Amino acid sequence: MLQSGIKAPMAIRVYGDDLKTLADAAMAVAGQLKESPFVNAGTVNPDIVLGKPYVEFTVDREAASRYGMNAATVNQVIETALGGMNLISTVEGRERYPVRLRYNRDLREQIDQLSRLPVVTGSGAAVPLGELATLETTWGPGAISSENARLVAHVSFMTSGAAGDLESGAAVEEQLRQAQMLPPSNPKHLSLPPGYSLEAVGSFRNQIEANRRLMWIIPLVIFINLLLIYFEFRNLPISLAVFSGIPVAFAGGMVLVGWMATYIHQLMQRRRVSSVEDIRNTVYAAGLKRIRPCMMTTITTLAALLPVLLATGRGADVARAMAIPVFGGMLAEPFTSFIVPTLYSAYLEFKMRFGFKDALWDGTEEMPEEELMKAA
Repeated sequence: MLQSGIKAPMAIRVYGDDLKTLADAAMAVAGQLKESPFVNAGTVNPDIVLGKPYVEFTVDREAASRYGMNAATVNQVIETALGGMNLISTVEGRERYPVRLRYNRDLREQIDQLSRLPVVTGSGAAVPLGELATLETTWGPGAISSENARLVAHVSFMTSGAAGDLESGAAVEEQLRQAQMLPPSNPKHLSLPPGYSLEAVGSFRNQIEANRRLMWIIPLVIFINLLLIYFEFRNLPISLAVFSGIPVAFAGGMVLVGWMATYIHQLMQRRRVSSVEDIRNTVYAAGLKRIRPCMMTTITTLAALLPVLLATGRGADVARAMAIPVFGGMLAEPFTSFIVPTLYSAYLEFKMRFGFKDALWDGTEEMPEEELMKAA
């Protein structure tokens, strides 16, 4: 994951202060990961902190001064002879090419013969490079990575599929923590120098951050939905009955359920209600008026999502993942369209049976005969 500075889905980041000790710690962590059941042992790949050959030149300042040269002049000659130096650039139409000066390849690639390379001094004399500097071959870092002002090395790996990325990352962290707590005599003990620490990094960190945000975003959204429904009906039990469609709310069906419940409430305010039968007839009449628009909206939404679900082109996997929850929610929406009117009617019937007053009983419009015959 490039966001974490690695090219693998998951990795253990080792923090340290010395490159050699850091390399040893990364190898020790890699050995522990290969024994974990949550890690594919064949994919464990520690960073090669030290392993790149270097040719180092140490300038002999006294010898260089005898030839009228200083350390900077000798270093510049070595840089130009081996690495090269851009003198000019040639222009060919819109293309530009640098003209680079350095020794021939056969001279530069013979490491053991570099000390015999001729160096022209300020007086014009040719002096072997070995008389001006000492040459030695050493091993050094291929790349130096840092994070939070400390040196880091990564041990990348892939999960074995025994659990999800989030669970696997937590299990690996716990395993490494337990390995550090084992006594030194235990062969599974993970020994890290003082001040060195471990951290699991990878794509699962995005999921952890998303979970933390959703822990307060979801309750806030649920509360706002309930508050809007209450402002519409000004009645908490009825608002809770309409709010029973919350499983569909995040898939887009809550608007349709609220639309039907609003029409039921408005029709109940107009009709004269004097018995349980009147309540049922009113709810039934409102359902007949609104079930068809709800079904039409549901069907058109499902039909619009089908091309997204069946797409196979670029970006289809991302679009499909967003469309599946909406498609499933709209499939469940018709069932919610029956649940909300039933709960609404049950609440009003309960109040009427036990003699509770309600502003909905004060309507003036009589129940039409046609609807009474349909309800019967």
